Amino acid sequence: MDMVLRERILVMDGAMGTLLSSTRKDSLNLTSPELIQSIHRQYLDAGADILKTNTFNSNSGPKDYELNVAGARLARAEADEWTAADPLRPRYVAGAMGPGLDGAASTAAYFEQARGLVEGGVDILLAETITSIRTAQSALRAFQELFAKIGRELPVMLSVTISRDGGLISGESMEAFWNSISNSRLFSVGINCGFGALNMRSFIERLSGMASARVSFHPSAGLPNASGGYDEKPEEIAAILGDLARQGHVDIVGGCCGTTPAYIRAIADAVGGIPRATIDHL
Repeated sequence: MDMVLRERILVMDGAMGTLLSSTRKDSLNLTSPELIQSIHRQYLDAGADILKTNTFNSNSGPKDYELNVAGARLARAEADEWTAADPLRPRYVAGAMGPGLDGAASTAAYFEQARGLVEGGVDILLAETITSIRTAQSALRAFQELFAKIGRELPVMLSVTISRDGGLISGESMEAFWNSISNSRLFSVGINCGFGALNMRSFIERLSGMASARVSFHPSAGLPNASGGYDEKPEEIAAILGDLARQGHVDIVGGCCGTTPAYIRAIADAVGGIPRATIDHL
C-alpha cells in the first residue's frame, strides 16, 4: 500500500448498512454471504481500492468470532478476484471495528474482533467511529497484543467521529486525541461518520495540520432527514473531497452512513486525476 499511496489517493468504499434492510447486518456474513459479496462488488466496480468488512458491530467477544472471520473472507475473496484481473491496481481489505454498543469497546473486545479479522485475511485493521481517547487506546493496546501473539504487524487505521464543535463525542479535543496517539505506529488517522462532508471539512483540515500520519476521511452523507434519507448528494461530497485532496489534506477518502456506490464512483472520479506529489503526509 505504501507504494500505491505514493502514486495516488486511495478510495475506500461506502456504507454497508445503507444497502441492507436487515437489522442484524453482520449476521448476513453467515446467512446471506452472496448478498454481502454483491455489495462488495458494487463498490469495487464504483472505484473502491479498499473494502471495509461487514463487521462493524461484531465486537461482543468470542461469540462474534465466526462473524469476523466470515466477513473478512468474503471481502478478501472479492478483493483478490479484482486484483487478479488487474494486478497493477491491487485492492485491499480493512477489518472494520466499531466502538461497541456503548461507545467504549474494551481491549478484550477489540482483541477478539481483530483476531477473527486477521484469521479471515484482512490487510488493515480499521477502528472507526471512535468516540473517546480511552476507546482509541483500548484498540491500540489490543492490536499490539495481537501483533505480539501472531508475530507480525498489520497497518492500523484509527478514525474518530466528532461533535459539531469538532471535538470527540466524549468532549475531548481533537488536539488531545492526536497527542494521546501520536507516538503510536499508525498507517492513518482520520474522521468518519458525523454530520456530512460540508460541515466537517474544517475539522479534517485541522487534523491534517497536526497529524504526522496519513489522513483518512469517510464522512456520512449528512444527517438523516425526516424521511430517513440523507441530503448531501454524491456530487457535493465528491467536490469537497476532491478539493481537500488537491490541497493535500487527505490520503484516503470514502463514505460512511448514507453513502452508496454512486457516492464512491463520484468520489473516485473526483480524486482520480490528482497528482500524488501534492500530498505531504508520506
